[in-house]
Amino acid sequence: DARRPAAAMAPNVLDSSSDDDETPLAARAPAASADAARARENSDGNATIGDASGDARGTSAGRAIATNGASSSDDDDVPLAQRAVGAANGANGATGASVGAPGRPTAPSRAPATNFFAKTEGATVARPPIVTPKPPIGGGFKMSKRPVAMPAKQSSRLDSSSDEAPIAAGRPDQGLDERRRREEEARARERERKYREEKLKKRLEKAARADRLSDDERRRMLKKQKRMREEKERARSEAPKRPKTNRSETGAKKGAVIMWKTLEHKGVLFPPEYEPHGVPLVYDGQEVKLLPHEEEIAGFFAVMKDSDYATKPVFVKNFMDGFKAALKNGPHAFITDFSKCDFTKMYMHFLAIREKKKEMTSEEKKRIKAQKDIDEEPYTWATIDGRREKVGNFRVEPPGLFRGRGEHPKMGKIKRRVVPEDITINIGKDAKVPEPPAGHSWKAVIHNDTATWLAGWNDVINVKDWKYVQFGATSTVKAESDQKKYEKARSLHKYIEKIRKDYKRNMMSESKEMAQLAVTTYLVDKLALRAGGEKDEDLADTVGVCTLRAGHIKFMDDNVIEFDFLGKDSIQYLQQHKIDEVAYKCLQRFVQGKGPDVDIFDHVDPQKVNAHLQTLMPGLTIKVFRTYNASITLDRLLKDTKKNDTTLQKKATYDAANKEVAILCNHQKGVSKAHDAQMEKLAEKKKDLAKQVAEMKKKTDDKNQKKKLAALKERQSKLAIQMNMKEELKTVSLGTSKINYLDPRITLSWCKRHEVPPNVVFTKALIDKFHWAMDCEMEFSFVQEDAVEVKPAE
Repeated sequence: DARRPAAAMAPNVLDSSSDDDETPLAARAPAASADAARARENSDGNATIGDASGDARGTSAGRAIATNGASSSDDDDVPLAQRAVGAANGANGATGASVGAPGRPTAPSRAPATNFFAKTEGATVARPPIVTPKPPIGGGFKMSKRPVAMPAKQSSRLDSSSDEAPIAAGRPDQGLDERRRREEEARARERERKYREEKLKKRLEKAARADRLSDDERRRMLKKQKRMREEKERARSEAPKRPKTNRSETGAKKGAVIMWKTLEHKGVLFPPEYEPHGVPLVYDGQEVKLLPHEEEIAGFFAVMKDSDYATKPVFVKNFMDGFKAALKNGPHAFITDFSKCDFTKMYMHFLAIREKKKEMTSEEKKRIKAQKDIDEEPYTWATIDGRREKVGNFRVEPPGLFRGRGEHPKMGKIKRRVVPEDITINIGKDAKVPEPPAGHSWKAVIHNDTATWLAGWNDVINVKDWKYVQFGATSTVKAESDQKKYEKARSLHKYIEKIRKDYKRNMMSESKEMAQLAVTTYLVDKLALRAGGEKDEDLADTVGVCTLRAGHIKFMDDNVIEFDFLGKDSIQYLQQHKIDEVAYKCLQRFVQGKGPDVDIFDHVDPQKVNAHLQTLMPGLTIKVFRTYNASITLDRLLKDTKKNDTTLQKKATYDAANKEVAILCNHQKGVSKAHDAQMEKLAEKKKDLAKQVAEMKKKTDDKNQKKKLAALKERQSKLAIQMNMKEELKTVSLGTSKINYLDPRITLSWCKRHEVPPNVVFTKALIDKFHWAMDCEMEFSFVQEDAVEVKPAE
């Protein structure tokens, strides 16, 4: 073994010989390691030629080379003469063994590997290279004793683009996917760990808070939590499951919620047909008997002859334009000048009818009303999913002149008569369709089970708007809608601090759009402004926060801004507010270089603002802000009510709080014509009471003097409160906020705590509307207990 060449002593892992088959694996490993070590020692230098042992080794090496050469096709291109010389020289010379570097075995390369002979003793002999198969990469090993036939061509799967490159380089790293999978698992484990730590932290904080509670407080808290869980479970189990539906022939929106399965109703009630009265119109001093449709329009103005509207130029112009259009191409087309029209005779005719109605006895009035109720009874009810529900506005509005609110540009336009051909009926598929009046037909009959309106038509003045016949305010459909609205406003309190931090940060943004979104959100939060939207030129120039123009604001000292614009229904918004310094500077930047008619927020609109708000809270819109700010303001102000006050004093406290909400939402009204007369009567009553008190003080001999004096003074106190509130509320509308923006549970729980009957602050209609809130708890608070108390926007 010591004399064997190094190549022969290297272990061959690919050896197909069966010589070692009987050797156990445990015994092969040490032997292979020892052979490899001896092979490395012998391959460090070249062998010396000359001695007998060297000749013997050369002869053995030559035989090995000859054997290997015979089994390989890599040296087919070498001349036979050179192969013979190489074989002969192998008997006289020594060959150096070459051991491959450790690595993975690969297929033999077809490029020949040159093996140079070492120097002889005498002189250097140039010998041709002996071509042998290139050993596989992956460590030294001896070739098999028996020839192993190698395939002429590797399969396409193992073939490499370069014959010299390893096969592994021609395919992707199989360990890359595994490494990525392990990294992803590690990140997932880290996220899970952080989540568990955060959950544990919250649990510990909750436990710490609970430790600070007294035993009674802890029992109340646990009892309330249990009750809330039971209520949620009961509501979840009782709530009907409403499946989703796709758009169909009903006109429903894609993915809308099905609201009903069956719906039946009697349609709408039309006003009576016009009955001509024959009273002439005086034009330029001459009586003109108009045609029925002309007479009807003239009567619209005659009944308003003594109203304030009849003195407004816009109202008169719009009426006359419509009146001339009705007279055109007729026998009375010559009536073109309003100043020559005298409606006095028509006015006196309608005034006589009005006075005649006033002279009717109560029995006659009751009989007429009873007959009217019988005629209207079928239209007042609808059946939805087997439930009989009250219908709201089932009457079609009669024709007349449009009035509008404030300085509306369309006031005075003629509202024509709505006919069945204008109306779309929404009803169940299996229900009987209401019969239209004789000679008419409905515009359309649909079965939209995702909507709860019963009938609808385009408004005759603002044709883009739709008027609907809805369920009444006392119906369960409306009650459910109201409750969802107020619950959404309550949930805003959980997010309000986050929203305020967001807009305060974004107001300093370099992006103009982001800064404008932040300032509009701030103004909606602080001032409860409406959204505003694009208006047609023929509509009233009413604006909201998104459509404010540079001429609508005036910068004053100490970060105070004066707002002056027309809000909804053309009601003027004229208020001064001290705002945040950053918002003040942003508004100055937004209006810089703009004329008074240019929009301040020219990079945003209501859609963008609402889309931004919904990234902060699901379902949040500008309108939700108004409901939230109105309700939380009332809830906060009612906490100042004194328990020892009288019922009238408590009502005054409630009205004062309601007034603040109305001012916040800009709910204004015009001063009533009867206001001055009413105040004069109250002043006379005040003088009379003062006179009675003075006389009672003189009656010293009266045994009940003190008791009577106390009663008179109490009456004086009540009268003073009544006069004061009447004067303060003469331009403020309290009812709008009660109906649409104030959570009724705030008012009803306040009534329960302070023993105030609900009818003191709510009308009968509101009590019926908010029947769902009557069972609210005495300690109800608009701010949810699990929400964090925050201060209002500064």
